Parts: sequence; C-alpha cells; structure tokens
Amino acid sequence: MRKRIATAALSALGAMLLLAAPSASAAVEFGDNCVADDVAPDTYTLTTLAAPPGPIPLTAPSAGVVTKIRSNVPAVLPFATPISVKILRNAGGNLYTAVNQATVNAAPGISTSNVRLPVLAGDRLGLHGLPFSFEGTPIEGFSWYCDEMPGSTLGAALGDVPTGATAVFEGATDGRVPLVATLEPDADNDGFGDESQDLCPQGAAVQTACPAVTIDAYSLVGGNAVKVLVATSTQAPVKVTGTVKLGKGSKATLKGGTKGVPAGKLVRFTLKFPGSLKEKLRELESNQKLTLKITASATNVAGQVSTDKLKAKLKGQG
Repeated sequence: MRKRIATAALSALGAMLLLAAPSASAAVEFGDNCVADDVAPDTYTLTTLAAPPGPIPLTAPSAGVVTKIRSNVPAVLPFATPISVKILRNAGGNLYTAVNQATVNAAPGISTSNVRLPVLAGDRLGLHGLPFSFEGTPIEGFSWYCDEMPGSTLGAALGDVPTGATAVFEGATDGRVPLVATLEPDADNDGFGDESQDLCPQGAAVQTACPAVTIDAYSLVGGNAVKVLVATSTQAPVKVTGTVKLGKGSKATLKGGTKGVPAGKLVRFTLKFPGSLKEKLRELESNQKLTLKITASATNVAGQVSTDKLKAKLKGQG
C-alpha cells in the first residue's frame, strides 16, 4: 500500500512540475558564434560555405522570419561598423541568390540588431562591409570573418551582391562569418515574426492584437420560421441558434447553421420551426406567445467568440 501511495505521489509531483515549467520559446538560432579576427576588402561579400557541426545549425532549419542579427567583432575598436547582412539561397553548386538584406551596425564586442528578413529552410547568412566615416575620415567597409577555422570554408563573391542577384561564392580560406540569426515562426506568412513582431499570428492582414468581431443581429418572424439578419465589423464565420421552452421541462432547438459573413454586409440565416414547436404553437391561442431566444456567435481569427443575443415572440396558431 505504501509503495502504491509513494508512486501516486511521485506521479502527482511530476505532473505539477510539468505544469509549473515555463513553455519553451519557438524561436531558434542559426549561423556561427565565432569571434571575428580578420577582415576582407569591402569588394567582397562573404558567407560560410561549410563548417563542422556546432551548437547551432549553420543554415536556417525551417522557414520563418529572422528578427534579430547578432554579430561578434573585436571589442578593441572605438567605433561600430555598418554591415549589410544578406539572406543567401542556394541556386545550385556554389551559386547563391541574395533574397533579402538589412543594414546593421556591428558594435565592438557582441551586438544585436532588430531586423525583419523572411527565410526558407536552408538559407544562410552573408555579410558585406559598408563604407563609413569616423571623425570626418572616410573608411572602407569591414567585411568581418573568423580566420583559421579548421574544417570550415569561407566563401567570397566579388562585389556587394544586391537583393535579387546571383553570384558564385568561391572557397577563399578556412574561415566563417561571425553572424547569428534569431529565427521565429511565421504561421500566417505575413513576413513578421510570430513572437516579437506579430500580435496576431493567426491572420496575415494585421500585426497588432487580433481584432474582436462586433456582431449585430435582427430577427423577422414569419410563417414557420424566423429570419435572422446578421452584420459583423470584420469578416468572420457566424453561427446562429435558437431555443424555445415548450413547457414541462422540454424545449425546442432551432439551428440556422454557420456562414461566412463579410464585413459590413447583411447575411440572412433561417431558423426553421421543428415539429415539436409547430405542434406547441397549434395548441396555443393567438393571444398566447412563446419566447424564442436567439444567439448569433462570431469567431475572430484568434478563436475569440463575440455574441449577440435577442428574443423573438412566437404567437399561438390555435
């Protein structure tokens, strides 16, 4: 008995620990954490063509959006250097196409910059130093890289490879590019990272908090059915139902179904009377009434439900 109690207690404790543990972030990193110790002329765009397995993958493990770029350059410099970070996509062999780019400042030491660069699985990071001035003196761009990295291959393409251009990246030395990207998922494919840039990852149309749906419903009684007209503030699926108490604990349920309602347009739903309700109305005199309670429910892209409730009086038909 004591053994069974102890086992149950351990299971309960494990469940509590699982509930208390914080949820893991969906963001991942790719690139290289190496510390730059050399520069190439600004006439080249650099990328890491190959590297031994490390703590993070060299290329993007999945599609998504790069939201941060971290660089690691010598801390002895008294100034930050501007660099153009490229997203490179393989076009066969050592051919790579620059599909996107962003300019960031590589400050001395480890620095992080916010960016928004959509990627596909397998994309890699490239780097090109940009010219700048320091205390009025023009300085050529610094294309940073990590030199003497056994088992690695630093690829170099002539010039600044612009977005949309494809270039050959020849193996230049055993080096790597000192860049790390933070990659976030992009469930709605709107080009914004779901964790830090998109407050409504369920809908591509907005990046702020998912808008709640305002819903208005109106009823029209006629014959053996009730027409319900519904309007919403944004396009949303709407479900309409109704209930009527028939007495002695019984009730009738009316189903109007679910329809997509465009923003600002009236859509008609029909609540047909079931047999039990028709029979009850035939039992009642014309001065007697039953109350139909109607609920119209709209769901936004985040799954939040807005409702409008109304009542309709059903006259006896006896």
